[in-house]
Amino acid sequence: MTKFVDFQTNFTSGEIDPLLRARTDIAQYQNGAEKLTNVLVQPQGGVKRRPGLKHLYQLPEDAAPENGVRLVPFEFSVDDSYMLIFTTGRMYVFRNQVLVTDINGSGNDYLAIAGLTADMLSTFCWTQSADTLILVHESFQPVKIVRGGDHDVWTGSAITFDGIPQYAFTLSTSNPTGSIIPDELSGTVTLYSDKGDNTGTAQAGAATTITLASGASGTDDAYNGLGIYIKSGTGEGQSRTITDYVGATKVATVGSDWDVNPDNTSVYTIGDTFSASDVNQYINADPQGRLRITEYVNPVTVRGVTEVPFFKADEPIEQGNWELESGYEDTWSSTKGWPKSCTFHEGRLYFGGSRTRPSTVWGSKVGFFFDFQPVEAYDDDAVEATLDTNTYNSIVDIISGRDLQIFTTGGEFFVPQQPSTPITPTNFFVRTASRNGVREGIRVTQIDSGTLYIRRQGKALSEFIYSDTQLAYVSNAISVLSSHLLKNPIEMAVRRATSTDESDLLLIANADDGTIAAYSLMPQQKVVAPSEFITDGEFVGIGVDISDIYAVVKRTFDETDGYFVEVFDSNTFTDCAFTGGSASSLSSLPHEGATLNVIADGNVLGDETVSSGSITFDRTSATSYEVGLPFSVEIKTLPIERDIGTGTRIAYKKRVVEVNAVLNETQHIKINNILVPIRSFDTAGTLDNPTASFTGIKSLYGIRGYSKTAQVTVTQEYPLKLTLLGLEYKVATSGGA
Repeated sequence: MTKFVDFQTNFTSGEIDPLLRARTDIAQYQNGAEKLTNVLVQPQGGVKRRPGLKHLYQLPEDAAPENGVRLVPFEFSVDDSYMLIFTTGRMYVFRNQVLVTDINGSGNDYLAIAGLTADMLSTFCWTQSADTLILVHESFQPVKIVRGGDHDVWTGSAITFDGIPQYAFTLSTSNPTGSIIPDELSGTVTLYSDKGDNTGTAQAGAATTITLASGASGTDDAYNGLGIYIKSGTGEGQSRTITDYVGATKVATVGSDWDVNPDNTSVYTIGDTFSASDVNQYINADPQGRLRITEYVNPVTVRGVTEVPFFKADEPIEQGNWELESGYEDTWSSTKGWPKSCTFHEGRLYFGGSRTRPSTVWGSKVGFFFDFQPVEAYDDDAVEATLDTNTYNSIVDIISGRDLQIFTTGGEFFVPQQPSTPITPTNFFVRTASRNGVREGIRVTQIDSGTLYIRRQGKALSEFIYSDTQLAYVSNAISVLSSHLLKNPIEMAVRRATSTDESDLLLIANADDGTIAAYSLMPQQKVVAPSEFITDGEFVGIGVDISDIYAVVKRTFDETDGYFVEVFDSNTFTDCAFTGGSASSLSSLPHEGATLNVIADGNVLGDETVSSGSITFDRTSATSYEVGLPFSVEIKTLPIERDIGTGTRIAYKKRVVEVNAVLNETQHIKINNILVPIRSFDTAGTLDNPTASFTGIKSLYGIRGYSKTAQVTVTQEYPLKLTLLGLEYKVATSGGA
């Protein structure tokens, strides 16, 4: 019989995908586990019982939480941060783990959000600047939610845009009669129409009138509403709108005073070339010139901004050498759809995608977050770019990182910027980085090293990161060893480490079974250590308010579903837990028919079953109690496979004969279903005090049973502390029997 000793010094590879069962050759196998349930991997390599879930609030039935919930963090200041929980048409506000009530003095515990329907909850996006949160969805006019002067003062309203970008959904061109005259070559240009109809030389003029040629119409009001343009002579280059005309005297009254009064040398033309609907349409000229009309002055005068300079100024562009390009309309509307994603980046608000333009990104004017209408192409003007690739790229999220990053169903993109060089209309273009595609509805999130996202099919977690060696962005799959933990993901959030005893913690809620895939991330050490959180119910939402991890959990008590807002609490050992001080019983509990763990003054008492909302403790707590749903802890090593010189023993029977567990502040532990004693009777008052925490090595001998895997399983059946730093185990191998 061959014997050997194995020592698992850490669990920094986390729970390993069963598909890697044969990969005993990789280092991750030696540092991984077959099961890590309801534990967290620590930066130092050990595993620790996960925090319990403290009960905060049960969402009422009329909030229809069964139709969806969404958790959105909101940080107002260093001292004030919130977790906002959205349900159909409602927003609940939590501050410091307490529901904010009587919102705006209304008597309601929520803010009504008009138009927010159940089918929007899983896919809406948001971004925040100072006191304002912006919500967007392609079927929902963007809303701004503003935190007012106090915690319970919140307002929500649809955004009124100062300028909306235009797009020709149905493009058409026409060739109006007459010629046009630009007063400048480029920039802001005024265009005058010399239509050729109703022209002549004036007989006289005054401050607000002009007497037309004797051949003008003799009918009163014949020219009302038309434009008059003085194309030569006194007052040359002026245009006005005729508001009244007297046929007998030929006197036309204009809407505003002339800058220079016309006289009998003023040659004029009257026409109706332009209309107010021409604003945001284009004029194209030959041999060159393209102008977007930004202002309608009167029927013969418009102003606009050139995209291509005109060939000459102050000279007519004859009929047939220019055209009116029309069909442009608001890109966003109730009929065309609204923006799908948003972020703030370097002084602009950016929107990504809409129902009718799913692959376009828009940026506002710098400092004017609700004005997206480009005017003069200055550096601070609005910007726009479309992802033109050979694949369909519907934008699902955008985020401000090292650069502006854009995530679509077909790939990952970014807007390249040189250091200290801002985005401008002239350098705003998008570059492809990778072609994985991103899952809609799960917001991408950032850690120190890069941006994390769930791939389109929901079966892989990737990191979008800038490579200094390649001078480009790359996407790395970081869930290759643990994709089995991703089961139809629906939401993702990151809690950043606050001490050296913690790692960044990525939490992914799964729709298939209501579990959470919990990734302990240490980018500097290239450590990705996943585990799985399971509770008596289903996690349906997850969010992080700085350091507080909120969850919405669907739980069933007495055959009735309830949706509970809970928070992970390091001082809590049960789920949906209620805590307090001195008590002998509790009432009004929601856990009807459920069996609860009871902890009083640090001691685990007998379990109690809730009846009519009440339980009675075995004894009265003096200073503290906790009651809540139990959850199981399991740490199971991978099958032991060693090459002992004569070959591997993968198919040989083995037996673990001794286990030495390295523990830290542990109160209860079972190894291979054998209770490891923690209490010691050499200290006075042992039975009158809570179980003391043990730090050191606990050994277990006499373990029976042969198997081909020889695994060690650590479990815990009581709600007490557990931290396992490592396992040394001695294994006997039967010589091929």
